[in-house]
Amino acid sequence: MVKVKKRSGSMEDFDKAKLKASLKKAGAEEEHATKITETVAGKVQKGTTTAMIKRMVATELRGMDQKATQAYETFTKPTK
Repeated sequence: MVKVKKRSGSMEDFDKAKLKASLKKAGAEEEHATKITETVAGKVQKGTTTAMIKRMVATELRGMDQKATQAYETFTKPTK
């Protein structure tokens, strides 16, 4: 499993299911969420930051669904 670097600096396993769920919450269609998840998963390498992943996802999503792209890009996870 590939480890990605979170905002906090901690390392975590890359989770395709978590990425797909976030896309669906943003309003992406199932087909788009699946395709983007697979595309991005193929690009993620050890040490890739979650910010980089978010940019990759937004780039892929932009060509498919503008409304979902805006929802995805503007979401910010509350910090603890």
